[in-house]
Amino acid sequence: MTEGERHGNPVLGFWQRIKHALRARRRRAKDKSSKHSLEVDRMRMRYMSNGNEGFAEQGDLFSEQKQEHAWNLTDKEFVPHPHGQPWRVGVFIDVQNLYLCVRSVFGNQAKINYRALKEFLSQNGAVVRMTAFTCYDPENHSQLEFIHALSLMGYRVVAKPVKRLPDGSIKANMDMEMAIEIMSQAPFLDEVILVTGDGDFTPLVDQLARMGKLTKVIGPDKLTSPELIRACDAFINLTQIAGILDY
Repeated sequence: MTEGERHGNPVLGFWQRIKHALRARRRRAKDKSSKHSLEVDRMRMRYMSNGNEGFAEQGDLFSEQKQEHAWNLTDKEFVPHPHGQPWRVGVFIDVQNLYLCVRSVFGNQAKINYRALKEFLSQNGAVVRMTAFTCYDPENHSQLEFIHALSLMGYRVVAKPVKRLPDGSIKANMDMEMAIEIMSQAPFLDEVILVTGDGDFTPLVDQLARMGKLTKVIGPDKLTSPELIRACDAFINLTQIAGILDY
């Protein structure tokens, strides 16, 4: 009998019984946790005694002999897999970032095969919309032909002419246009794929995650922002896509 019941207060007695029960449960949980910790320590000691104390230093986890993309998803794991019909995917390509990064890593002769990129992401029956963002010089006919070629391949192209500043420099940036387009389309998409290595898009990816969107990134080898990789749900290097580079 609790103190409250002895004084003729059944309500007080009821809450005191609840309090005693909670205290007993906490004691049991603490004892169980202590036993678990002891068991973990025993397992660790057995493992170390078997000659494995230097496994991290030996490089078993991050061996230099592992393949370059050993820790990445495979291309088959990365491509959209429809979870319902229709599964709507928006792909947004930062053309300028890819152009500069690919030339920096693979040389000035390297070019991206945008047809291979489209075929790679258009598998498994998903409804895929490809949007490319680029600046162009109105006097450069090869750049205009490139934009026309993307359009004929099935890309939606968002482009604007470069700005020539009074000091002679050129301003060519599509980050704002790309961000606005992504946020405008996001409510109607199930999956968002960014093709860029630019870390400036990290806050955008974080916001897409808060909206419940599955967000992936395809980034240039060696030049993709670590913050961008950590923010997205899945990442692969550009060269994991078969036939992506032309020389």
